[in-house]
Amino acid sequence: MSSDSVNSVKQGDLALVVGATGFIGRHLVTALQQQGYRVRVYSRRDYAANVLSGVASVDWFSGALEDVDTLTKACTGVAAVFHLANIAHVNTPDEGALLRVNVEGTEAVCRACLGAGVSRLVYFSSSLASDPSRSSYAQSKRAAERLVLAAGKDEAAALHVSVLRPVNVYGAGMRGNIAGLIRRIVRGSIPPLPRLQNRLALISVADLCRAALAAAAGRQPSGKIYTIADGEAYTPNRLEAAVYEATGRKRPGWHSPRVIFYAAAAAAQLADRTGIWKNDLGLRTYHNLVTDQAGSSDGFANDFDFKPSQSLESELPRILCSLE
Repeated sequence: MSSDSVNSVKQGDLALVVGATGFIGRHLVTALQQQGYRVRVYSRRDYAANVLSGVASVDWFSGALEDVDTLTKACTGVAAVFHLANIAHVNTPDEGALLRVNVEGTEAVCRACLGAGVSRLVYFSSSLASDPSRSSYAQSKRAAERLVLAAGKDEAAALHVSVLRPVNVYGAGMRGNIAGLIRRIVRGSIPPLPRLQNRLALISVADLCRAALAAAAGRQPSGKIYTIADGEAYTPNRLEAAVYEATGRKRPGWHSPRVIFYAAAAAAQLADRTGIWKNDLGLRTYHNLVTDQAGSSDGFANDFDFKPSQSLESELPRILCSLE
């Protein structure tokens, strides 16, 4: 039987979230429950009442991501698996950890899905996987994608797979460079940004979760890869202006010279490496801020008639509260 003919999941089915305790995972558990799914969690953490606060009770399995036996038990009776567990930091120096978690961990999840007869697997990759030459992180995500796609072609099974490549994800509890920039603008710990009109591709965590549920329940062919973005024309200066407006502060009427920002990033990187001042404001952060990052989810929109429901501006009040 072709994996394309596998029935899609529906309300009342049991869904397993691998990596539920992270930023996106917490939102996904809530979204699944709100749509009537029963939820099971697989985490390296033992269960604690405050780990997923504010959600209804869930089944909880604890174990290492590479533990195929425990993963297979967690997958038993599950209709759909949402795999989010990974090392998300693109600047991690530990390539061994990237291989172990992002690649070998994904291989274990695929084997567990095949062994337990799971119908659907939705893998959360990254838009960076489209260009593996950019970093070891991007390489690990592309390698993980290949494993997921191969599992969907297993002739002895009927596993339908979908790969989501989200761009920068925003929402309450967000992390990463964008969150750090917002926090510093709020605190006034950085000067006004230079004139920066390069594009920043973003997607709200709520819309990303909606996309994941649609992929699990849809009739699209198995093995499709989708970039997920909200299609808004964000720029660093638009983001900066939105933060000033959301906090009720007057935006400065001047811009810092770009060369000064570059020099400050280089100095911050040197201070971090020498231990003088630990920070994440180095040249990678600078390049992420000034590089054009276009992203389109036209393919997903065409398959699912998907329209984002949120923008950065609409979510900023909740984001600011979560950053306090």
